Amino acid sequence: MSWIFRMRALACVAGLAAPVASPAMWPAVSSARADEIHQDGPTTLAIFYRAKPADRPAFRRYLLDRELDRLAAWKKGGVLKNYQILYNPYVDSQTWDAAALLEFPSYAQVGQWQAIEQTAPGGLDAAGLALARPVQTYSLDLRWTEGGGDPNRGIYYIINYTVGNDENWKKWDVSFKGYGLPQMHGWIRDKALISYRMYTNRYDSGDRWDELLLLQYRDLAALGQRDAEMAKVRAELARDPNFKPLIDHVHAFHTEGNDVLGVPLVK
Repeated sequence: MSWIFRMRALACVAGLAAPVASPAMWPAVSSARADEIHQDGPTTLAIFYRAKPADRPAFRRYLLDRELDRLAAWKKGGVLKNYQILYNPYVDSQTWDAAALLEFPSYAQVGQWQAIEQTAPGGLDAAGLALARPVQTYSLDLRWTEGGGDPNRGIYYIINYTVGNDENWKKWDVSFKGYGLPQMHGWIRDKALISYRMYTNRYDSGDRWDELLLLQYRDLAALGQRDAEMAKVRAELARDPNFKPLIDHVHAFHTEGNDVLGVPLVK
């Protein structure tokens, strides 16, 4: 499905969104602004990297010692607005070893990044490219976010969703607002979750998926209680007659990809 039709589907239900609180680093975007967002190009890139298992320790050290400094310099120079590197704590042949989330001040700065890519693919220099390779780059729009504090703490549980056709997009959008957002709000209320960010993949590039959800858990212990917390909040919400039918209904409109853990890398 082309992004044009996807955005039309989202715009059809845009008026149903409610604003949510904003974390310090990533500004809140409600889907009520979906039609406005797409007057310009996407201002977030997600770049995923793969390394050989034997190179993972050295690649992680490279990201800490060199790549974070390079990203900080690009931010200081006005190319980037924000950046984050997440590292998968486990070897997984089906997913990725590290991810860079790059937010740009405007779509014009994305053009500057394209120039950087000509000599530094995926933002890596020769030392980085000797240890890992950028395998996928996605152009993203931030749709929903809630929570606050430091985004570079805790541990992330990352899920991608494939929605599919136009009709599914309309149903998914309405269902996720009534089903997913109230649950995540409850997790934040209970202090299991620090924040969440949901992105839409603007283009059908790379391994195809449509939505990327980043759940920032307080720590490993909170992540370990994920299933119990989900059950608790769902039981509370199930008392609402409008929520209960969505428990099974929402899963009819999407498929879920391989979930990944991501640990923020900080100096």
